[in-house]
Amino acid sequence: MQTTLKAKRFTFAQIVKLSPVFASKLLFWKTFKHTLNLGNPQTFNEKLMWLKLFEDVEFKVRFTDKVKMREYMIALGYSHLLVPIIGIFEEVEDIIFEQLPRKFVMKCTHGSGFTIVCENKRELNYEKTRLQLAEMMATNYGLINAEPHYLKIKPKIIIEKYIEPSRSDISNAYKIHCFHGEPKIIELALKRNTRNEQSVMLTPDWADTGYIEKKLPYEISESKPKQLEDLLAIAKKLSKPFTYVRVDLNIVEEKIYFNKLNFTPDACLNIDIHEQANNELGQWLELNIGKRKEPVSIARSKS
Repeated sequence: MQTTLKAKRFTFAQIVKLSPVFASKLLFWKTFKHTLNLGNPQTFNEKLMWLKLFEDVEFKVRFTDKVKMREYMIALGYSHLLVPIIGIFEEVEDIIFEQLPRKFVMKCTHGSGFTIVCENKRELNYEKTRLQLAEMMATNYGLINAEPHYLKIKPKIIIEKYIEPSRSDISNAYKIHCFHGEPKIIELALKRNTRNEQSVMLTPDWADTGYIEKKLPYEISESKPKQLEDLLAIAKKLSKPFTYVRVDLNIVEEKIYFNKLNFTPDACLNIDIHEQANNELGQWLELNIGKRKEPVSIARSKS
């Protein structure tokens, strides 16, 4: 009698659980069409992948969790940079919308992009919002792009005060890439909310690096903030404990607000920078590959 063996098909989430290294290699191949070099990483993307997979994930959890991160900010004397909190909730059902102000922002603590902005509560569909939040809370964000440190975060909902956004076509979000505690690159979006929107990477003295190809001409001097030195000083202090981190800060009505720390920007798959930039940025990262441990565990923490 002939026996037919059917190969088991795994979902990507299952692959991440089995091997975050193999899952990361799959993502890398799919994005760049060449093999991820973890034995001797050279480029920016490769080294971020190595850090994601082999650095202490438990250490990074504290600085990725949106609630725990506030403790770090307060300890460094940066409480004035935090957006005021309205409430923190462990369950969607605990939120009483009738008690919230007219404007607010809701964020889940265990992922990126899990945000609901309410500019007018009278226009908010409470039931639909509850369903959105429930879906976000149930999503294992770290399984989407094999980012283990997100899976170690206990999901919560944080509700913050609504800060009126800038109406300029220049982004008020300053993404500062820090290497070994030194701010090296400021990433900024120009011509925001237009068909000509484009990102640029600037040096700390506000010169264009040319790392991202121009779509259209632009004048970067017009986008230089008065608080540039303050932004860099904050990023330097916040990034001190880390090999690499991107410090995201906002400026609204000339006041600086902290947004987040990001250890795996673009899921370590930056497709906007050109090849030379990828190599140059990679040279700024020194890795302790000789002290390499086993890949991090992707099991979710019970705490």
